[in-house]
Amino acid sequence: MEALEFVKKLKERVIENDNKVYQNLLATTIEAKDPIWQGILPTYKNMNKDQQAAFLQFLRMIQVNTLSHILGVLDGSTTLSENDVNFILKTEEKDELINGDLQDIFLGMEEM
Repeated sequence: MEALEFVKKLKERVIENDNKVYQNLLATTIEAKDPIWQGILPTYKNMNKDQQAAFLQFLRMIQVNTLSHILGVLDGSTTLSENDVNFILKTEEKDELINGDLQDIFLGMEEM
């Protein structure tokens, strides 16, 4: 798997698909057992359509920022601590590094 394909699949699964799941859950859940969902459901239901859309965009922004940070850690451009180790990301099919530009690839996709 090439870096571009890896990032595309991550973006689709982690951001696009999960955002649709959150949107569906917020729109269709009547009663929640989880305390976090119990707290947000009434707030979301009381929002008008524009506010709900803005809230969902805010969730997406959090997802994008989180994935970007993770990719930055894998690339080595973001550190976890002072004495960080460098990560090597390869696939079983090829003995080639796919990390190094993952964050840049992802952020480039987001700008489009």
